[in-house]
Amino acid sequence: MGAIDALFAEHGSPLLERLPPVFFTRPLWVLEAWQWLGLAALLAGAWVLGQLGEALALRLGARAAGLTKSGWDDELLAAGRGTMRHVLGAMIAATGARLLMLPPPAQGALDLGARSIIIVASALFLLRFFTRAARFLETRVAQSPEGTDVARVRGLRTQLSILRRVVEVAVVLVAASLLLLQFEAVRNVGVSLLASAGLAGLVIGLAAQKSISTLLAGIQLSITQPIRIGDTVIVENEWGWVEEITLTYVVVKVWDLRRLVIPITQFLEKPFQNWSKVSPDILGTAELYVDFRTDVPAVRAELKRILDEESKGLWDGKAQGLQVTDLSERTMKLRALVSASDAGKAFDLRCLVREKLVAYLQAPTPAMQEYRQIHEDTINGAMPGAQVAIEYEIENLS
Repeated sequence: MGAIDALFAEHGSPLLERLPPVFFTRPLWVLEAWQWLGLAALLAGAWVLGQLGEALALRLGARAAGLTKSGWDDELLAAGRGTMRHVLGAMIAATGARLLMLPPPAQGALDLGARSIIIVASALFLLRFFTRAARFLETRVAQSPEGTDVARVRGLRTQLSILRRVVEVAVVLVAASLLLLQFEAVRNVGVSLLASAGLAGLVIGLAAQKSISTLLAGIQLSITQPIRIGDTVIVENEWGWVEEITLTYVVVKVWDLRRLVIPITQFLEKPFQNWSKVSPDILGTAELYVDFRTDVPAVRAELKRILDEESKGLWDGKAQGLQVTDLSERTMKLRALVSASDAGKAFDLRCLVREKLVAYLQAPTPAMQEYRQIHEDTINGAMPGAQVAIEYEIENLS
């Protein structure tokens, strides 16, 4: 009625008549000042009602979730906190704008903004829910009896990590498409492109061949799982742990804290070593070159004593042994075999065993100590030249 002067002059409006004349004299865009005032009041009311509606919905949802043992409803409520208010506010604003009888351009712009807010808030809700759902599922598996299976936990973490990224990309693409399709110009461009979809698809397929193959390789790796997050690998002659797996590359944390970034296709096309594919348990060796007169059974007993008493929890108690693996003209090679629960502990255990066995071999034998005790008086009472000869003989015996 405000747009028709005759009807407005005849019937008027008790509410509008109380406003100063300035609200009716100079329109801004297609709205007069009183319409802008009503629109501002509507948006403020929609924001407040959205806040209250979200708080009420979350409280009712929390009570309902408390009646169930499943944790999925809790994750759903947590993901909706902060996004539900925007959806409710946009819906209230779009509905309440009809009561203001706005001109079609203003009503269309308001509807466009409301739809955009709903699309963005819904996409944000889905992204947050999938992220929380992946963490929740990983926590559930880790706390279950199957959580002791390290390989299963690593495999699940890898699958969730890659699939979550795929879903996130899909959600973002769909949300962006829905936002753009609201504009008439974009829809016209889309219709024009569909007319030449065959040629465009061929050109895009050839141009994005490498990118598409990399994306498919990431999905294939998440299914076949030749590597998982946390696996110990040797790739490009570097030893480290798989720290991150994306759709296009893998980050390997090297033992000296460097990061090795490797294209994901390399793990499907080239050989590499995975030390924890089945289990993180691993065997390690420490090799020593000793004299032929070395008492091998005594060294074997010393190895057992080191593992039992001085391994500092590095040895897992599953395997240990000492063997003569090679001979040369002057030495023989001893190989000490030990086992550990993972590659890091195995490396530390090998260094410890090597150090302790070298110290044991350097220590004087009981026969040598007895020889020194017998000849001690002789050395002290002999002539200087004889002392030198006797000491030289002892050194050769050592």
